[in-house]
Amino acid sequence: MSLQPASLPRSLIGPTTLAVFSLLGAAVALAEWGVLPDATRILGAPALAAALLLDTFLYNEFLIRTGPWVWAEIYAFLYVEAAVVAAIVHRIRRYWREPVAA
Repeated sequence: MSLQPASLPRSLIGPTTLAVFSLLGAAVALAEWGVLPDATRILGAPALAAALLLDTFLYNEFLIRTGPWVWAEIYAFLYVEAAVVAAIVHRIRRYWREPVAA
């Protein structure tokens, strides 16, 4: 059974998710290269922390060194972070579109 785009939540593959992921990814990459201040990395802090915890777990439990693949982990978690942000934005939009009972 494969995943169909229609069966996935809108916030998982929607334009808001892709926009937030692009902004987060660009901010983290530019901060890593020194173009933006180091404080800019705070935008991707949840993803960075999750990727580093996963990396530590893989090394401590299975002696797997990810090396440069840690960036793939970071960007995977950045996408999850972007999906959560998009879900929150979608929920807020839906909440504000509801009619007010008088």
